[in-house]
Amino acid sequence: MAKELTMLSPTRLEAYMRRAAALTHDVVDLPPFMLFFNPHDPLRFFNYARPVEPVGGDLQERLDALCTAFHARERLPRCEFIEEFAPDLAPALRAAGFAEEGRQLLLICTPETLRPAPDVPGLAITQLTIAAPMDDLRACVAVQQRGFGNPDAPSASAAEGEDQRRRVAAGAGAFLARLDGQPVGVADFTTPLGGLTELVGIATLEAYRGRGIATALTARAVQVTFDAGAEIAFLVAEDARAGRVYERVGFRPCATALAYSRG
Repeated sequence: MAKELTMLSPTRLEAYMRRAAALTHDVVDLPPFMLFFNPHDPLRFFNYARPVEPVGGDLQERLDALCTAFHARERLPRCEFIEEFAPDLAPALRAAGFAEEGRQLLLICTPETLRPAPDVPGLAITQLTIAAPMDDLRACVAVQQRGFGNPDAPSASAAEGEDQRRRVAAGAGAFLARLDGQPVGVADFTTPLGGLTELVGIATLEAYRGRGIATALTARAVQVTFDAGAEIAFLVAEDARAGRVYERVGFRPCATALAYSRG
C-alpha cells in the first residue's frame, strides 16, 4: 500500500478532481480557483470551487469575487480541497468569512486491496448505461437526493434523468440498488482519467441503512472501475462510521478532504 500512497500525491488528486468535474459541470476559471457549477441542481454538494495551486495568505479580494460568481448563479459559495495540497488555504478562507463545513477522510483502494462484500439477500444492483430506462435514471437521482438529507425530495424530473444519462455518456458510472424490487441505494464513479477514479454519491435511504447495501454498492462499483483499467479508486467518507464501511472492502486512509462555505 505504501507504493500506492506515494503514487497518489495530493497534487495528482487535485488535478484529477478538477479534470473530472470539468466533464460534468459548467466551469469558470477564476485564478487561483476553478469554479464548478451543476447547471440543473443547486444542491450545495454539486457546486464548489477548487484551488489550482497551493495558495494561502490574503485572498480576501479573490474570495469576494468567488462569492459574487456563486451568488450570480444562486449557489452557496463553497470551496473543496485536499488539505495536504493547500495547507495554508483553510486559514485564508476563515479570514475571509468562510466556515469549515466538512473535514473528512479520503481513502483509496487498489485491485490488490479490494475485498468482496457480503451477500445481501434480495439485493439487486444494476449498472446504468446510456440506454437505461428513464424510470431507472430518475430513481437513481431521487434516491441520491433523499439519501443525502432530503427525505421529502419529490420524484426526479425527466430533465434530471437526462442529466444522469449525460454523465454516463461522458464515461461516469452509475449504480442503482433495489431491495426486493424497491430502489434503496445508489453509487456513482467519476470518469476514469490517468488511472484514477472517484466514487461519489454513495447513498442509502435511511430506512434501509445498516444492512450492507452501501458496502455492496461500493464493492461492485470499484470492481467495475478496475475491470475497465483503473489503477486506484478513491472516495471521501462522510464520517468515521462510513469510513469503516469502506475499509471492509479494502479502502485505506490517504488524505484529508476539507469543505468551506460562506453563507
